[in-house]
Amino acid sequence: MKNGIICKNCQTSNPFHELTCRNCKSYLRERVYNLDLWKLLEQLIESPLNGFTKIIHSEQKNFIVFIILLASIKFFINTIFFFLTIPQHNLFSVNSIRNYLIVLLSVALIISIFSLVIKFINQISSNVTRSKDILAILSYSLIPNIFALVILFPLELIFFGEYLFSNNPSPFIIKETTAYIMLILELLIMVWTSFLSIMALYTLTKSLLFSIGIGILFNLLVFGSQYLLSFYLY
Repeated sequence: MKNGIICKNCQTSNPFHELTCRNCKSYLRERVYNLDLWKLLEQLIESPLNGFTKIIHSEQKNFIVFIILLASIKFFINTIFFFLTIPQHNLFSVNSIRNYLIVLLSVALIISIFSLVIKFINQISSNVTRSKDILAILSYSLIPNIFALVILFPLELIFFGEYLFSNNPSPFIIKETTAYIMLILELLIMVWTSFLSIMALYTLTKSLLFSIGIGILFNLLVFGSQYLLSFYLY
């Protein structure tokens, strides 16, 4: 068992998520009933490994639905941005509710599928994990996109107003330097999300190569699906 907890009492190796030893029933760690969102956000910024450990150990995986709902709003906005990168295309009408629900469904589906796949791979490698832990850490790895939604997106609206979602003229023509700064910040949000995904999987498995590979693939599908949906939704 690669990522386990060794019982100090009987030296038995236990799965990382266990509270008590499977052999002697001694406590292996402090019990975590639920998650304090604000303290957890600090941990995920300062020490992602400690933050994701807290998520895995928590009995109640609080705020998962809340995180996916908010992150999906940012992903829905991303689909509009991606659509506007298509040459000679502009945005005429948006069925916002329908499009948001489609994006939300795609994100939930990707997270659910990855949770099952990662659990299956871990079973093959004798690394005991739970689907709810995987689903929780992958969901929490999307938190940077919520920061982008509540901080970065309002700034973009302030700078570009009604022209934020326009190619006539483009924000890069109105305020070129500002537009490129915002683009770089958007890319950094994607990098931060990828980093958290990798740290989340590493916390769970302690396999660096596996975590990097699956983490990158997860983010390629999450952000790639937004790009593909931009062709379908508008």
